[in-house]
Amino acid sequence: MTVVAEKRVGRPAIEADVISRDVKVPADDARPLAATLYELSAGGEGPITAIAAGAGIQRRYYGRFAAYLAGHGRPTLTFDYRDIGGSRAGSLKDSKVRMRDWCILDVPGVLAWMAREYPGRPIHWVGHSMGGFATGLAHNNHLVARQLNIATLNGYWGRMAVPERYRVRILMGMLGVPIARTLGYLPGFLMGGEDMPGPAFVEWAGWCMTPDFLFGDATLAERSNFARYRGPVRFAQIEDDVWGTPAAVEAMARNFRTSIDNSTWRIRSSDAGGAKIGHHGFFRDQFSDTLWPSALAWLAGASADKPARSPLS
Repeated sequence: MTVVAEKRVGRPAIEADVISRDVKVPADDARPLAATLYELSAGGEGPITAIAAGAGIQRRYYGRFAAYLAGHGRPTLTFDYRDIGGSRAGSLKDSKVRMRDWCILDVPGVLAWMAREYPGRPIHWVGHSMGGFATGLAHNNHLVARQLNIATLNGYWGRMAVPERYRVRILMGMLGVPIARTLGYLPGFLMGGEDMPGPAFVEWAGWCMTPDFLFGDATLAERSNFARYRGPVRFAQIEDDVWGTPAAVEAMARNFRTSIDNSTWRIRSSDAGGAKIGHHGFFRDQFSDTLWPSALAWLAGASADKPARSPLS
């Protein structure tokens, strides 16, 4: 493991001394990925946990939740996909990175690194949006003992809420693709995230225009890897998420059909004190006393959380 930097992370809600250090994690093709490891300064014996970002989101966005998990004895890793954030190499105009590369090269590399650095420890995965389905495409997803997906969905525009679905249809299906092809990348302000490699956005947009999403892409042979995953998986569906509607989340969850325990967690605004959550908000530390304890409890194996839980067929 290459350690780049070290610093202490402190906040009252954690009530623990957490150290973060930047590391380089090799992807499956040996490309280095920028990552940050959060651990208790005195060590922690819990499962090693990764937080996988949504499309176009830097790892630093998940830092508070990572520190929260680490403060409860779970070493936790955040990482940037290739050509995002600290893993960006050169000008995005020249990037050839596709969305599938994040799933079939970067995620397997992260899983292999976790298994090497923490031998014998269970590996847990927290996926935000695309970070949840990314493991389904990874050839070594059998390494994941337990997976919690936050706002992970089948991204077909027609399953999104009205009127958001029409904005997405226009932005991704009509405007975004020619912009990305012309510039070589998609400017982040158009989708509310980081600048994204053009090929990654074009592939993502193509999936979002198809009812079967990535499962309708005949060139994506790695779809078969979904059947390799056996561990428990839980999908958090957020009441006010206009992308991750119940239909969109359930359409993705069905593809984890070999999981021994596939369940949903319906998160209502009332579960968060009436606050807005949306597609990205779960990881804001304003929810450290409301939503995060239930997430931690499920990762720890609890089956009787307060939020509603319904099996998926």
